[in-house]
Amino acid sequence: MTLVPLNLVQEQLSLSYVQAVTYRAGWNLSVPRVDHRGIDGTLEAPVKGMSKVDFQLKSTTVFETQGEYLVYDLRVENYNQLVAQDDVPRILILFVMPNDPDEWLSCSAEELCLRHCAYWVSLMGETRSTNASTHRVHVPLANLFHPDTLQTMFDHVSH
Repeated sequence: MTLVPLNLVQEQLSLSYVQAVTYRAGWNLSVPRVDHRGIDGTLEAPVKGMSKVDFQLKSTTVFETQGEYLVYDLRVENYNQLVAQDDVPRILILFVMPNDPDEWLSCSAEELCLRHCAYWVSLMGETRSTNASTHRVHVPLANLFHPDTLQTMFDHVSH
């Protein structure tokens, strides 16, 4: 049992996932001390002079799939931050976790395991939402946030 609120544990585990994937791929990651403009961090390719990708990170135990998509209800404020045009492309990274907090992390002498995984989607250029509280987004299951797919993600959002 933890004395830290579960939402804070969830937030830090999702950030740990992003850090592990990013560093394993040899990329750079920066996380601001204060989240402003809905940016939780910036990914930068290892090749000098390449552009950056900002990300907003969310984690959830409540999700559904519809065909080839994860369906997630994002707060309107966050959605509108992600659709805004900016000099730096933005993506949403959604870390999907088991419902039972006891299954979020396991470790032994052989491994450290975070369950389940994260997916990404670019919403830039979409229409701003006028909904009252949330906006439903569809995150492709094919967009796994994984060391082997970071370059593909980067190529997709930087054009």
